[in-house]
Amino acid sequence: MDLAHVLWIGGPQGSGKSSIARALSRRFDLQLYAVDARTWVHEDRMPRTEFSSRSMDERWVDAQPQQMVEWFLTTSRHRFRLVLEDLAALPDAPGVVVEGPQLFPPSVAAVLRDKAQALFLLPRPEDMRQRLLERGGLLGTSDPDRARANAIERDLLIAEAFERDVHTLELPYLRVDAPLDEMIERAARALAPMLAALPAGGDLGAVRRFENDVVGTQLRLYLNSLGDDAPPEWKYPFGCECGEAGCSDAIELTVSEYEALSAAGDRSPLRRPTP
Repeated sequence: MDLAHVLWIGGPQGSGKSSIARALSRRFDLQLYAVDARTWVHEDRMPRTEFSSRSMDERWVDAQPQQMVEWFLTTSRHRFRLVLEDLAALPDAPGVVVEGPQLFPPSVAAVLRDKAQALFLLPRPEDMRQRLLERGGLLGTSDPDRARANAIERDLLIAEAFERDVHTLELPYLRVDAPLDEMIERAARALAPMLAALPAGGDLGAVRRFENDVVGTQLRLYLNSLGDDAPPEWKYPFGCECGEAGCSDAIELTVSEYEALSAAGDRSPLRRPTP
């Protein structure tokens, strides 16, 4: 598979990957592929693993962080194969920026034509811990706070693995030690040669529409998975589908509101009027 049109942004949870990748995709009119937005649709394509056979409490409340790391590494290796399959099904243009905590350096390095196609974000542990604490308890468990605490310890161990592998494989990275706006600019500078070389064109409105459908499906399947523990629906920023170059607008909708718009066939509320 030729992946010369793909940029990879990897790193542990709480490193700013999603925000940076989204900002770059809007500024440079790229397709955005977020691995976490495919979690539930990947479920049916995944092999049965020890992690998938466990209950939510067994995964997050009862397990030790090191065991949780091993589960995540195994799951990430399987999901990387699915990521490659998904990328093969996307349009050839415009280029794609891929982000996710599952993008471990050894997996990404194996598919790079040029190391400059990848960028890894390495946060400071104390900053990472604080960002993850702000996410609150882990829903769907009997002890959300303990589950979140365990997940944070897991994620800090995963961050150590990213740090080690990035240096061993001599891959490009940024230390996350500045506000988000500055980190976005640093990432744009670090990836500038590859950003300039990516294919342009394509139907940008259709690209954003597809991305919104991916997000809508993920949110619905996530809420369904929580059953009676599902929280009230919240507003989520769906991307503007106007198709104008450089548009970074978002329209906040609940998943039910988004699904109603899609079913009605009139997507104009998802397009900001041109000034």
